[in-house]
Amino acid sequence: MSSKLDLDVARRVCEVAAGGSLSTDSSVVEVRARGVQTVLAVRLNTAEVERRQREGMAPLLDIAVLDGLMQLPAGLPVPASSLSPLERKLLRQCPAGAVQWRDGTLVRQAVRPLRVDAAVVRSLRPTMSCLRRAGRFGAYAATSVWLNGSAKDVELLVMEAAVYGIGVVRGRADEAPDLLVAPRGLPQPRHTAAGWLLAEQVFSELAGPDRVPESTR
Repeated sequence: MSSKLDLDVARRVCEVAAGGSLSTDSSVVEVRARGVQTVLAVRLNTAEVERRQREGMAPLLDIAVLDGLMQLPAGLPVPASSLSPLERKLLRQCPAGAVQWRDGTLVRQAVRPLRVDAAVVRSLRPTMSCLRRAGRFGAYAATSVWLNGSAKDVELLVMEAAVYGIGVVRGRADEAPDLLVAPRGLPQPRHTAAGWLLAEQVFSELAGPDRVPESTR
């Protein structure tokens, strides 16, 4: 989907897909993540973003490193001797600013830079391909397909989407979005290395001065 995104329209679509509203601190952005061009409603962790900017910390894009970081509580010292040699080696691969080593202890400084509340994949036509692309985000956020073209022959897509818990929203720039199928709500979000990696991938796309939403600058 290569047409230029209207962020106001995208926010209305995300609001409909999210059940009528988004958090007041949510920003709507379009990025490429998990190999898919997608519209996301994200909430930035402003304190973490500013900390990373001060320290020049690079995004954490290695899932093994993230898994190692998750073994440490954020902000609390952990004796290095309590970790295995492999774990210590892994944590030394973190970019500067992620972990502080001091007096035989480690302190995890890095936390998620953002939360993904909703993912919407745009498509001009109701194809199974757009459903598969949207499904790549189903484990991390309420996920929908946004049909902003012809709605002809949409019935099969609607039925398949309902089976997999993926929402379908129909809407063009000149019309109010119409929710055809509501996305399945996620249970209490789990903090996983894969979910953290998605947040880092999105943040890496937003990290340029022209991409990070205004509220964080």
